[in-house]
Amino acid sequence: MMIQANLLRNKEILLQIPNDRPGYYKWWAARQDFEKIASKLQADSASLWPYIEKKEDLYCIYVGIAAKESIRSRLNWHVNDPHTLGRVKSGTLSTLRQSISSIIAGNQLAKKETNDFIDRLTIEYFIIDRAISSKDSQEASEELNKIERKLMSDKLYILNIKDNKHEKSIRLIYELKKVRKESKAKAIQ
Repeated sequence: MMIQANLLRNKEILLQIPNDRPGYYKWWAARQDFEKIASKLQADSASLWPYIEKKEDLYCIYVGIAAKESIRSRLNWHVNDPHTLGRVKSGTLSTLRQSISSIIAGNQLAKKETNDFIDRLTIEYFIIDRAISSKDSQEASEELNKIERKLMSDKLYILNIKDNKHEKSIRLIYELKKVRKESKAKAIQ
C-alpha cells in the first residue's frame, strides 16, 4: 500500500493501518528531493540512479521494519514523532527524522523543516501476516530482517546506515554519519 506521508498526520487515516501486524516499509522521494539528499551527502545523484529502486518518478531513499511492534506504530513514530530536544539528546528521535533534519536543516531540532520534507515523501508499506506476540515477534523479526537485508543488498537506500552493505553505500554512510553528528551537536549546544 502506498500513501503520502502527510496523510498519516490525520488520526483517522493513520488508524486505518493495522495495529496488530508487523511489516516493512519504504520511503520514496521525488527526484528533486532525492537530488537534494544526494548533494548534501557529496554524491552525484545521476551516478547513483542505476543502483536506486525507482517507481515512476519516485526514488526509494529508506527501508525499515516493524518487527516487535505494529506497522502503524512504526510509521506513526517516523511521521508524528514529537521531535523534542530531549529526544534528540537521548537518541530516541526516529533515525529517519535524525537523517532528514540533519540533511535538510543541519540541525536535528529543526522540526518544522523536517516535517515539511517528510510531508512531501510517499510511504509504501507491506504487512506480514503474523501477530505481535513473543513467539510470532521472533519469527517476524527473522523474516523481516531477512527481507531488509535482501533489499539492501539488491538496491541502494541512501538514508539507511545499519546493515546497509550495498557496494555504493560506504561513502554515503560516512557522509550521513558526519552530517548527523554535526547536526546533533548543533541541536544540543
